[in-house]
Amino acid sequence: MMVKDHSNFNYFHFLVMIHLLSNGGKDIYLEITSTQISRLINRSQQTASKILIDLEKENLIERIKNKKKFGMKLTETGFEILQNIYNLLKISMEKSHIKPVLFKGKIVTGMGEGAYYMSLEGYKKQFQLKLGYEPFPGTLNVKIEDKNYVNSRKDLINYPSIYIDGFKNSDRTFGWVRCYPATIAQESKLSIDGIESQPPDISNDVHVLLLERTHHNNNLIEVIGPLNIKESSNLKNGDNVVIKIKESVGDT
Repeated sequence: MMVKDHSNFNYFHFLVMIHLLSNGGKDIYLEITSTQISRLINRSQQTASKILIDLEKENLIERIKNKKKFGMKLTETGFEILQNIYNLLKISMEKSHIKPVLFKGKIVTGMGEGAYYMSLEGYKKQFQLKLGYEPFPGTLNVKIEDKNYVNSRKDLINYPSIYIDGFKNSDRTFGWVRCYPATIAQESKLSIDGIESQPPDISNDVHVLLLERTHHNNNLIEVIGPLNIKESSNLKNGDNVVIKIKESVGDT
């Protein structure tokens, strides 16, 4: 639908339209006087009358006269405009609760657990299906030293993720894994606008892991990708890196 310019409209025009909608004025004519409208918007009757004229002129409401009162309802155009506003507000409100998640830390040597877990068929099959790739055998380990970033690590559980189910084999039970799409770059190579040093071949396929069962505490981040991240990103132990969690995922 083409969006018509309603720049001469203000809060009170939309308040009247919302009032009609909330009282059934999408499907039936409501008997409402300009006096009632003036009380609704807390403005003079003259202002209320002008608002109704504006709305009718723009084909946002339809009015029919019934004795001394007017029956009025939203037009299809009026309803579509309110629906568009609702959709925009809904998206904006949902996004306002999601703050960007950044981690800064130093690459460290792991305990070798990552390679073992990445080799398990119960995980490998799900990674291939849900992430679209089989991870390189091993995780990139990033130690977080700033307390603020450690707190962000604790909050990860509240963010959308790709869920890998836990499973059992003949020997033991393995816990679930949550995967968060992310980008990673050496801190010294960052631009003011964002991460530029991420190689194109892995920029969409790096994931931060949150494990149900781990020997690590909250100051260690584990990252996986289809390639050896150190080699692909020209990183080494001791390098300071920035990890940014992306805002959207495939499924939760």
